[in-house]
Amino acid sequence: MMQQPKRHVSLLINTVSVLVISLLSTLAPAYAFLLFVLFYMVFFYIIYRITMRASKMPPLSELGTPLYKEADSLKVAVTDPGLNKDISSQFKFLMVTMVISFLAVFLYPLYNGLVGVYVISYLNNATGNILLSRFINYMAMYTLILVVLYSVRWAATKKVRSINLIIAQSFAIYRKGVVINNRNFIQASSTLCFTVNKQRRFIEIQDKTIGGSRIRLYTEKPSTVYEKLVEVGFNECKT
Repeated sequence: MMQQPKRHVSLLINTVSVLVISLLSTLAPAYAFLLFVLFYMVFFYIIYRITMRASKMPPLSELGTPLYKEADSLKVAVTDPGLNKDISSQFKFLMVTMVISFLAVFLYPLYNGLVGVYVISYLNNATGNILLSRFINYMAMYTLILVVLYSVRWAATKKVRSINLIIAQSFAIYRKGVVINNRNFIQASSTLCFTVNKQRRFIEIQDKTIGGSRIRLYTEKPSTVYEKLVEVGFNECKT
């Protein structure tokens, strides 16, 4: 199931990232900004990969015959009058997230111009070690940038609805779980649940504990899909 990384995983990634980029910036201060930009891009790519990962799909020979198969979910999706609104909300949240991410590029020179020089000078006088002073300064700066970005993002999510909607082009339900787009596999577990919208003819699978992506399955037969999901071990979300 595609999902947001768990809190302790995010904390570990952030901590290691700050330490590594601080060390690289300390050893090559002339290229610190370039290293920061490159590392920032790599950091978000890693988060993206963790967010978008899914369970490994078993061989088709092990899955057996599908209990239900929807070969062209998009055909049903285009008839949904509310889909444009959902996609618009997701696009708006994506734009807000991108704008917040670009703040880092402005925070870097702002910190260095207003604070960084004085911090390094103070630390160098206190420790007598310029490398240690730079390392502590960079750690403080990158930590501050992350805190500001996460704080602004948290405040923005209070105003803009957060949606990470994935619409399946096709899906098949097997005894072991659900195969999405012939490549992603979702196995039933106690943390997953689904909601049904018979009027708009879709079912959404989501993680009820930590959120993350919502997998939307458009189908001609929502009642049948409901029954088959329950049969293979999925539970309906409790409101």
